[in-house]
Amino acid sequence: MSYTIAIAGKGGTGKTTLAALLISELLRQGRGPILAVDADPNSNLGQVLGIQVTHTIGAICDQATGSLSQVPPGMTKEDYLELHLQRAVYEASGFDLLSMGRPEGPGCYCYVNNLIRRLMGQLINNYPITVVDNEAGLEHLSRRTTRRADVLLLVSDSSLRGLQAVKRIADLVSELKIEIGKMGLVVNRLLGDLSPEFTRQIAEMGFPLLAAIPHDPVLSALDGQGQPLVNLPPDAAAAIKVSELTAGLRGEA
Repeated sequence: MSYTIAIAGKGGTGKTTLAALLISELLRQGRGPILAVDADPNSNLGQVLGIQVTHTIGAICDQATGSLSQVPPGMTKEDYLELHLQRAVYEASGFDLLSMGRPEGPGCYCYVNNLIRRLMGQLINNYPITVVDNEAGLEHLSRRTTRRADVLLLVSDSSLRGLQAVKRIADLVSELKIEIGKMGLVVNRLLGDLSPEFTRQIAEMGFPLLAAIPHDPVLSALDGQGQPLVNLPPDAAAAIKVSELTAGLRGEA
């Protein structure tokens, strides 16, 4: 079974950046192959990983639904859908990327939904590690492919509003009964120190602060130039903190 690291947080906190840096560090440690899952319709995980995405699961689901009557002779519907699914898997050096796209449309009926979820579950288990960039509503974990994650990283900036958003996501995990092995907070793009009030509220939340990743001018420059973030040097400030974060997971993955 694949060891799953899920990442969630409100938009603008840099969770996609964290996902890319985690993948880069895990590969540097020789822990691939990795399946990267872009489960946020508004995300750009492919772009920050240097991949141009043209096929998503949402689009393939719609296409397959409209063409099931055209399944070639001698091929089952399951084989036909699996063939479509493979088109959404982008192969790169040490990792593959699967983009979910938007949620299922009204034409994507239950048979197709359920079969694609099952096929995706089988695909994920072919990789020792899966990194999932989620939307705040945890669509992927709540009903798409799996209802579990070994680690859930909740990403916030250093604002109290960001921390409140993280708390709502943590409450959603409990409401949806998602099985999480370990859950913790990652504060991203930190300038200076955390405020005393921020630190106090973290202590009340019941899950640990796993990492505080500083604002990194080198990372910002790469992002501003549209360069893949996997090109971040390992001695950059953000890369060092992400390395420390993954070291804390090393005995579990």
